[in-house]
Amino acid sequence: MDSYRADHFRRRLSQAGAPDRSLRCVWSSHPSYDRCCRSRVPVGVVAAAWREELERGRLHEGFFHFAWRGGVWLAYGLPDGRVRGVYCPSHRAEREQRLGYDPQLAPAAAEHSL
Repeated sequence: MDSYRADHFRRRLSQAGAPDRSLRCVWSSHPSYDRCCRSRVPVGVVAAAWREELERGRLHEGFFHFAWRGGVWLAYGLPDGRVRGVYCPSHRAEREQRLGYDPQLAPAAAEHSL
């Protein structure tokens, strides 16, 4: 299979949300990097949330919130429809607190995306 067809096949799998594919929370215990988060979310869930953001025209690339299993996740979407990475609910909240964001903005944003 040539490179173009292989890339196309991988993209179609991620868009379809193949059940065995998931994204792991990108958090690490910076600056020591001696731990990482094991939380995962299915690719299909994140891809669908990002497609919705793109269809609504709110973003073309960037961070967005989405709700899954009672939590609000943070992800980074790319213009071609792929998602680069995710933060689980607890590490999203930790990141946003560190950056000084209003903790109520994420749940409100995720509610509007449903």
